[in-house]
Amino acid sequence: LFRIVTSLSLFCDYVFLCDNRQLNVFLCQSTCDVELDTLQKRSAPGLKAPKKLWWAKELTPDLHVAGGLIERQIKYAAEAGFKSIISLFNDLRAGDFGGEYLPTAFEASHIAKIAGLQYLAVLEEDEEFASEDAIRKLTEAISQVQKPILLHCNRAFTIAYTTLLYLANQSKHDPNFVPHVDSEKFYKMSALMGKDFTSNETLKAVVAKVTGEPIVENPPKPETEPDDWLDFWLAHPVYRNWYTAGQIRKGHLQELEFIGFKSVINMRLDTTHNGKPSQETVTLLNVLDGTPTYDKDYKPLRQTHSHIKNIILDASKQNHYISPTSPVNYEHRHYEEYGDEIGYNEDLQSEHIKEFDLDYYLLPIESTGKYSKELFAKYKDKLLEIGKQGPVLVHCASGKRVAFMAVLAAALQHEKDFKWALKRINELGFEISKFINMTNPPNY
Repeated sequence: LFRIVTSLSLFCDYVFLCDNRQLNVFLCQSTCDVELDTLQKRSAPGLKAPKKLWWAKELTPDLHVAGGLIERQIKYAAEAGFKSIISLFNDLRAGDFGGEYLPTAFEASHIAKIAGLQYLAVLEEDEEFASEDAIRKLTEAISQVQKPILLHCNRAFTIAYTTLLYLANQSKHDPNFVPHVDSEKFYKMSALMGKDFTSNETLKAVVAKVTGEPIVENPPKPETEPDDWLDFWLAHPVYRNWYTAGQIRKGHLQELEFIGFKSVINMRLDTTHNGKPSQETVTLLNVLDGTPTYDKDYKPLRQTHSHIKNIILDASKQNHYISPTSPVNYEHRHYEEYGDEIGYNEDLQSEHIKEFDLDYYLLPIESTGKYSKELFAKYKDKLLEIGKQGPVLVHCASGKRVAFMAVLAAALQHEKDFKWALKRINELGFEISKFINMTNPPNY
């Protein structure tokens, strides 16, 4: 029997972390190919800038959805490779998320233009989104702009609904359309994204009308807690009380506390690791991600003006791209991400979180480290202990490090099998790339 497993080998090792009863269940239930509920093979979030756009949710390679966007997120979308932004609603009123300003549609269109993005708003604020007319208007908007497109609304709920129905409508009228979306695929995809379109009869009726299929009586629905988790739409739901994220911002903590999250687990490095300076990077406007914090002698390098000029994304950007008063066309500090003059400072985050009713745990993993059974075993008991307390957000810089750990923790806490773990990690967008003979598993 051949099983697909991650190239990082962590899921191979998962079997050996369980007791004999679990092992027998996993081996018995892991005897067929993993069937995913995604519309297509999903990539890791963020296109070319996963640290900047870890919160974008991929439906197809060309269509990604999000919630309300602050100015920085619009600019980051351009830096990550998006060509266009579509807002489902023509928002006339500004909003607020975690104390940060959410621009009106008019303001957002101006920001998008500065960033080099096309921008369209589809519906007026009082228009009904659950309608064939809304799908027609969205279809027209999508046809008018370049791809890939970041589509958004307030909580990423209505835009996910309408964009999935756009795909279903295209599928109904074109048998060769890819991905083919019918009612079953619609509900499976929405469920894995943590979005419940099953509780409202109007929403179900519109799905049936658009697909041309009967109303699905008992469609799959997400298993997520807390119920209002979408008020922190940026997170990626893993299962029930487990969520992943990239680097959170200062204002996010008040949102997490209000929604009902109990714990935040940080898997980034502290300011020192194994006796050496180890500050990771923060994201910076018009600056390339993935460049090191230090030089070979561990002297701070990345955020110095002399070096940062060498890692600018677009030298033609005007200074006002950063801010109306910026003297340069790049950013060299990012305080809202707990940054200092060197990079990401975990001490700042751990001190700030004390102001909130959230339990905080630092369980560091090197971003370039090898995933193994020993690594997961190191934190397994602590993760399960934290999971019993209620909803938990596990974060790192981009969400990649924590995805594997959170899936395994959720699987063990909620007694899911090996096949489920393989399926879930792939649905989150992380690679499963080799085969292993499960009748003779490797001895890690």
